[in-house]
Amino acid sequence: MQNKKIHVSIVTPEGNAYEGDVDFLSIPATTGSMGILPNHIPIIAQLGVGVMKLIENGNPLYIGVSGGFMEFINNRANILTERAIFTEYDKRGEIIKELKKKHHIIQELTEETKGILHAIASMKRLRE
Repeated sequence: MQNKKIHVSIVTPEGNAYEGDVDFLSIPATTGSMGILPNHIPIIAQLGVGVMKLIENGNPLYIGVSGGFMEFINNRANILTERAIFTEYDKRGEIIKELKKKHHIIQELTEETKGILHAIASMKRLRE
């Protein structure tokens, strides 16, 4: 007998954001939106900034995510993401805008940190 549900686990650095069984899952992969039904072939996908859609007992659930990865195997979707924000259908655009803004700030801080580390390394070499 084939399984009719997908067990979804969404984890962020803060902890478990969602755990449950769904009928359908749509993720914002970096290559485009990807829909997954039960018994889909195993897949690993990189997530972009966007909104996931889960159908749980006929009810849609929207969760904004900021990057990460999804592994799907044996009707289990394990999702690791930097942030997960629950939202409503008509507020998806606002959530994406907020996630992109924070994502860009993190990227800028990462680049700035790299620059500072490079400068420190250069200064150490000057003392030698």
